[in-house]
Amino acid sequence: MRLHSCIRRFAAAAVVASVLLMPAGASPAVADVAAQPAAACTGWSSNSTPPPTVRVLRVATGVVQTVDLLTYTKVVMAAEFNSTWPSETLRAGAVAVKEYAWYYTIHYRGGTKNGACYDVRDDSIDQDYWPETRFPAASQIQAVNSTANEYALRGGLIFLTGYRAGSSTTCGGQKDGYHLWQLSARGCGLLGHSAEYILHLYYDPITIRGAPVAPGPPTNVAAEPFDTSAQVSWAVPASDGGTAITGYTVTSDPDGKTCATTVGLTCAVSGLANLTAYTFTVTATNRAGTGLASDASNPVTPAVIGGATYTPIPPVRLLDTRTGNGSSGSIAAYTPRTFQIAGLDVIPSDATAVTGNLTVTAQTSSFAVYLGPDPVASPTSSTINFVKGDNTANGVTVALSHAGSLSATYMSPAGNTTHLVFDVTGYFMANTAGQTYHSLRPARIVDSRDGLGISGKVQANNPTSFHLWLHGGVPDHATAVTGNVTAVNSTNGGALYVGPDPVTAPTTSTVNFKKGQIRANNLTVKLSDTGNLNVTLIAPTGSTTDLVFDVTGYYTADLSGGAYVAVTPARLLDSRTGNGLTGPLHGQVPATVPILGLACIPLSATAITGNVTVTGQTSSGAVFVGPDPETNPNSSTVNFVTGENRANGFTVAVSATGSVSATYLAPTDRTTQLVIDVTGYFRPAPSP
Repeated sequence: MRLHSCIRRFAAAAVVASVLLMPAGASPAVADVAAQPAAACTGWSSNSTPPPTVRVLRVATGVVQTVDLLTYTKVVMAAEFNSTWPSETLRAGAVAVKEYAWYYTIHYRGGTKNGACYDVRDDSIDQDYWPETRFPAASQIQAVNSTANEYALRGGLIFLTGYRAGSSTTCGGQKDGYHLWQLSARGCGLLGHSAEYILHLYYDPITIRGAPVAPGPPTNVAAEPFDTSAQVSWAVPASDGGTAITGYTVTSDPDGKTCATTVGLTCAVSGLANLTAYTFTVTATNRAGTGLASDASNPVTPAVIGGATYTPIPPVRLLDTRTGNGSSGSIAAYTPRTFQIAGLDVIPSDATAVTGNLTVTAQTSSFAVYLGPDPVASPTSSTINFVKGDNTANGVTVALSHAGSLSATYMSPAGNTTHLVFDVTGYFMANTAGQTYHSLRPARIVDSRDGLGISGKVQANNPTSFHLWLHGGVPDHATAVTGNVTAVNSTNGGALYVGPDPVTAPTTSTVNFKKGQIRANNLTVKLSDTGNLNVTLIAPTGSTTDLVFDVTGYYTADLSGGAYVAVTPARLLDSRTGNGLTGPLHGQVPATVPILGLACIPLSATAITGNVTVTGQTSSGAVFVGPDPETNPNSSTVNFVTGENRANGFTVAVSATGSVSATYLAPTDRTTQLVIDVTGYFRPAPSP
């Protein structure tokens, strides 16, 4: 009689487990058994190297299958451990399942079937292995993969890691030194205990080998000073400690100011004292703990940044990869493409940033494009999202590199390509000779559906003018405006041009759309000398569209407003990961997002530029972004349909409390995820 077979799981385990939606039972056997040698069935012998495979008897058919050990472990996990349980409980379970099979490859029990040797059965006598009906979830696969090199020894030997469902939910409940009691181990995971803690708790005395350790120190730490803050970047450590890095923490010297991130390799440390020299160290953290600090960064001294003033220009096309204008040939996925801006056309060679419109066309796959001052092969933020076959535009305000160039990265699977078009509408320079910005509460100036601003639809190839001065808070000396233009009820696919002067056949465009789409785009645009804007529908003759225009701010030719400071694009909000906002937005429920003091945005900032992206929405609709919470705003920032990742740029005032607010314009039972990337800010202009 085999001791192992008579100490089976008790039937009550199945009853308890079913209540928790976990598969019935757990493994048997609480005591070691002596190996029974068989000349034709030699087993594994190593207690330090796991067997590559395990022989599994399929009881129903009598067939013995040889299965990769980790594959076997994943399938058993699908049957034996609930995929929704805490990750550390699953990791402990993965070690137990794997080691149970490993034990019986060493301690051969004389099992044969039809002349074939086997190590374990596929049923509750051993472990439930049902690859035809049980499929491991991502959490179970991750648990097995993350413990692939981990095992436990008792007295220097692999031992029999029994486990049972149990009845206690208290961490450590029913522990006996031989079983991992699943329900109480779940309780340990809920308390935040690690897999190694759980294994020691239930199986001690043991020694764990191959467990993760804290990661090494990050490398190549560099800092860039800003106003009361610094942007710190680094490279990944030489060693991740055997498990994925979950976050980084940056610490300043002096003052001990910190910032932390769970994504990317940059972080902004705020609250620094201007005119004080700082260095920074970075630590990496994984599930095993926090590693040693990096070497110190270069010293930097934060200081007030005066900002740049603006010069609006009639739109000019400086990039069209289809024609070789600015750069030739389509852009390959994850291969940054750099193109020159400063020094071309009317753009001065010492321009520091530009406003304009980025358009994606002829893309071979859906996804996104990143636009920034420097080449980034794997960006952590995006500028424009789109679907295959849809010409999509996005208004941007973006810093130029020190060489006066921009770089774009197509974020898509390898092998895909896209063409890009970039039209410039103005530029910033680090002087006091240009114009400064005044933010406004978003206001609707034009809605042709209601006869507001213009009467009737816009006709194809027939410029239509509307007046901005003395409307929506725009004074009669404004030289340019920021805002949002939306095409609605279009009878044909095409594009809209918006500029200071009437143009019948424009060579640039502002927003692209398909027939019937509601498509919005952010813009910064020069006004005519009489305070007008002109719009042209670029479409086949006879086509029409309704037009909506919301204004968010204006420029004046003096220093009464804000000067602009461009920053490297940084993600301030991602509701999917809890960055800035936990959980999705609900329809008609404003969500407030802190801005000042984050990503190098100083407390003196009055407005920001950036990009807002919606994803995972449960209903078509729109999102409004403004300085203050509004349940039912009368303007919008980005429009979209269900299932569409859609982005739009913005220039928006910061509230008196240092935040912006977003509202999902949809029924109250609908939700959407929201992402906000910031590209710069406005602060009071310096004195001349």
